[in-house]
Amino acid sequence: MAIIRVRVPSTWKTDTLYGETKGVADFQLGVGPCGKTVGKLDVHFHAYGVEIVQVCTCTEQKNFVYPWATITGRVEVTHGR
Repeated sequence: MAIIRVRVPSTWKTDTLYGETKGVADFQLGVGPCGKTVGKLDVHFHAYGVEIVQVCTCTEQKNFVYPWATITGRVEVTHGR
C-alpha cells in the first residue's frame, strides 16, 4: 500500500520577530498549496530526524527534513490506495 498522507507535529524557524512557529506539517497526495499535483510520498526515519520525500506528477521532487529536536509529537503515516 502506498503512503497517502504524512503529518509531522513540529516547530520551525520563521522570519517573524518571535522566530519560531509550532504546528503540524501535513503532506497529502493530490493538488498542494503550490498548485502542483503530488503523486507520491515517502518517509524515512534517520538518526538525525524524519525526512519526507514529495514527488509531483511533473517529476519535481522536494525533500523536507525535520530534526528530532523539532518534532513535538507523534509522526502519523497513513497508507491507502
